[in-house]
Amino acid sequence: MIDNELKKFISSIDMMNIVTFILLLIFLIIAVKCLDKISQIIIKKFPGKRMHVFQWIPILGFLIYFFGITSGIYLIFEPSREVFLWFVASTIVAIAFALKDISSSIIAGIVLLIDKPFQLGDRVTFEGTYGEIISIGLRSVKLLTLDESVVTVPNSRFMSDIVSSSSAGQLEMMTTVDVHVPINEDLVKLKKILEKIASESPYLNQEKKSMIVIKEMLGIGGVISVVMTAKCILKDARKEKKFQTDFLISVNQEFKNENIERKFV
Repeated sequence: MIDNELKKFISSIDMMNIVTFILLLIFLIIAVKCLDKISQIIIKKFPGKRMHVFQWIPILGFLIYFFGITSGIYLIFEPSREVFLWFVASTIVAIAFALKDISSSIIAGIVLLIDKPFQLGDRVTFEGTYGEIISIGLRSVKLLTLDESVVTVPNSRFMSDIVSSSSAGQLEMMTTVDVHVPINEDLVKLKKILEKIASESPYLNQEKKSMIVIKEMLGIGGVISVVMTAKCILKDARKEKKFQTDFLISVNQEFKNENIERKFV
């Protein structure tokens, strides 16, 4: 029965159907790109809503493609119910066997969109690569590293390997800055200097107090030094490197003003 239905379906296809379907695909691509542009405009006007906007972009993009193509096939080519279901099932099976890696990445991409172990805008570490997630597609995830490189990772890798998220879907993020000081200096005084600098930083959420953690380090030749780690909450995860740079410059200036020498014997 399906053979007869297929023959009828194929014989009913004309050039106008094909051209219309191609135009539909072009329209869907433009629609998804426009969605991305609109999201960028919204983010600029409402930066505090950046994470919420990012959460919905990949899902809306997937829905546009899925329902657009499915509806297009049904409305433009007008297949019978049997042919339509056969076509969908056959396509899925063919892709699964012919493109195993891509198919697994697509399935993993759908799982990522539903499970949300991380979201667009999150700062994550994956196999030693640290960066901001700028794209979650059906095939791959793209990370923008701190040196402005774009790293593309197949979605299937995230299903078996460990990934850590620093911001966990929030605009705010904890960051740390290490400051090395000689152990013979007044540690209480140094700690107060770091706390003062952190309290004046425009990059930090001052409602959440920064913490200074002190740790001794044993260096070459048995020389003991101290590492003071400032643990702070950024208002915007994208400002991480700007804050760290500004913080260390301020620390260096304050140490000079207080005649604190950072010489390690």
